[in-house]
Amino acid sequence: MVRLGEIFKRLRFRQVSALLALLLALPLGWKELTGFYAWLSPFILLNSIFGLKSVVFLNLAGLVVLVFVIVKKRWFCRKLCPVGLACDWASSFNSGKKNRIKKIPSIGKWLAIFSLAGAILGFPVFAVLDPTAIFNGFFGAFSHSSSLVVIISLAGFPVLLLIHLFVPGIWCTKLCPLGGLQDEVYRIKEFMVTQMKGDRKTASVSFGGRRLFLASGFGLVSGLFIPKLLKGETKPYFRPPGSVPKKYFDFLCVRCGSCIKTCPSSILIHHKDAEDAVSWMIPEISFEKGYCLEDCNLCSQVCPSGAITLFDTEAKGMLKIGLAEILPQNCLLTQNKECDRCKVACKYNAIKIDIHGPYDALPVINHDKCNGCGACFVICPAEAVRMKHLSSEL
Repeated sequence: MVRLGEIFKRLRFRQVSALLALLLALPLGWKELTGFYAWLSPFILLNSIFGLKSVVFLNLAGLVVLVFVIVKKRWFCRKLCPVGLACDWASSFNSGKKNRIKKIPSIGKWLAIFSLAGAILGFPVFAVLDPTAIFNGFFGAFSHSSSLVVIISLAGFPVLLLIHLFVPGIWCTKLCPLGGLQDEVYRIKEFMVTQMKGDRKTASVSFGGRRLFLASGFGLVSGLFIPKLLKGETKPYFRPPGSVPKKYFDFLCVRCGSCIKTCPSSILIHHKDAEDAVSWMIPEISFEKGYCLEDCNLCSQVCPSGAITLFDTEAKGMLKIGLAEILPQNCLLTQNKECDRCKVACKYNAIKIDIHGPYDALPVINHDKCNGCGACFVICPAEAVRMKHLSSEL
């Protein structure tokens, strides 16, 4: 009988890591650990730090990986990346044609630099190309809000595998911004080491300052002007609590789907407004299945990019999602029928029954206390409550 220790020796770290990444990417109720591998990506980490100018506890995971990347070239790719392993496997079926990509320029590092520079102004446009986000997003397409449109839109992972069958190695070596970032970080480290040594023989390591300056400059310019150019007349939508302003949210969100997979009331769905391409596939709230639970902050705990900032449940009442509004013509009280379900359902004490006489009563909503959780909307038997978007979103 084979011993357990021998089994572990036969298993390679990279394969075990990919299996773990797969399990955590699936909508299996992992709560805070859902999509955890996105937290390990130095590319998402730096886009988040540059964009938000802040860090949270789980960013430490990405910082640790970044240290390993500085010491060991492409350490993340070789040890942790599930997309890299899968692409290598796909490439193995056509390994004799790997020389196809030799003449293709490596643009991954320029995508990374461009995105990080744009992130300073809230426009990390290529953050959505992070392989961990693509990987998690694909499996998020099979969550409760799944549809054919969602599956096709988030099919980046199988598309990469298909490409690697015909052009082996192209994503990992030429296109991936996370891989390009690792190459650039390691190259800069080598440059600094050679400068400190002062050895002219090894000082041939080029910093590439001019191209670095140009890529960064284009990223900054894009971050300044492109969001204004892309801003159009779109329908407002309800964003998760704790979300950054919409003009930043659309670009900071990497479409990993972790918040959608972990939402206990299944009210987060993929945004599918065909007229709003910038917001395509971001999470939005739909109150058809439930409301935003007052004791839940899981969406903020699993968001690796900072599009949903981490918040405490005690502060949730101050985080505006929208506003509830009473429709008097539908309310049962105006029809001389007893009902106070909206008042009972509101955990923020934002609703009271205003009584003017024996036959004149109506629920009144205090908008200073209402955070738009939707509890009253869901519970109302007469559809006398409607949810309004915040004026800042109109």
